Order: sequence, then structure tokens, then C-alpha cells
Amino acid sequence: MTEERNYYATEIATAHSDEPVAKLADLMHEYAIGCVVIVDATRQPVGIVTDRDLACRVVAPALDPNTTPASAVMSAPALVAQADEPIESVVERMRTARVRRIPVVGDGKLVGMVSIDDLVVHLGRELQDLGQAAKRAVDEGRRQARRERRLEDLEQSVSELVATVERSGREAIDFVTREFESLRERFGKKRE
Repeated sequence: MTEERNYYATEIATAHSDEPVAKLADLMHEYAIGCVVIVDATRQPVGIVTDRDLACRVVAPALDPNTTPASAVMSAPALVAQADEPIESVVERMRTARVRRIPVVGDGKLVGMVSIDDLVVHLGRELQDLGQAAKRAVDEGRRQARRERRLEDLEQSVSELVATVERSGREAIDFVTREFESLRERFGKKRE
């Protein structure tokens, strides 16, 4: 029954204000939902009937659900959110009004419903996305640190190799110089 569009469901149950609450209860049962949005002929929300409204306003006072119209038990006027409204604004309005569901309208007509459950799912997805992004960043940081350590190790090895070559070169020069001096001495003594 729910199709996600951003943070709200776009398929919702609706009824008119003159329909009996028994029909609303049937809709709630059929679709496993907790409310029905009451709309006028132009699909503009005029109220909302929740499962709590049925319990407190129909069952508790023992009203006949087959003859009691939705208009007698609905919460009205309907508190609504705009389809392009930021989620933070919607959450704040829900918190302030102490409601768990708000119909969503676009161009004055009903286009969806946002509920606390939808928001929790949406938040869970965002947290999962953030977690995956953080993991990617940590993994990339670790890869970068390994590359830097390998580069440092390579630079250290090259430095040690250069030092060894320089030392070996100096030793070779010293050896050749000694040998040359030795030969010079030997040949110098032979000439005398």
C-alpha cells in the first residue's frame, strides 16, 4: 500500500466525510494502516480519522459505526504538509501538534501521507547511507596511510641504498687510491 516518495507514502486510504466509520475501519483493516484521510470532492484534505479516533470517539461512547459519519469523529481541520516542504519543518510541526501522521498536499490536493513510521524508516536509510560513507572514508584513509607508510619505507630503503653506494664508492676510491700509491711507491723505488 505504501510507495515511497522522499519521506512520505504516496498511496493512502481516503474517504468522504459522509461515509460511515465502519467503512473507515474496514479500510484500515484491509490495508493494515492506522488512519484514513477525509477529503472533499477536489481531493483536498478536510480531516483525518485514526484508529485511536475510532476507539475513543466511536467504540468508547458506544456509537453505531454503521450510522456514524466520518465527519462526527474526524480531527479537523486537517494539519497538512506541503509536498516540497523540508522534512525538518514537517517533523517540527508534528512534534508541536503532537501528531503521528500528517497528510501531504501539492497544489492543494492530497498527494501523500507522512507518518512517524515513515520518518523512522527514512532516518534509518539516511543513517545507513552515512554509515556507509563513513566506512568508505575510513577505508580510504587506511589505504592512504598504508600508501604513505609504503612510500616512507621506500624512501628509507633508497636513502640506505644511496648511503651504502656512497660508502662503497668512498671505500672503492680509498682502495684504488691506496693501490695507486702502493704502485707508485714500488715503481718509484725501482727507478732509483
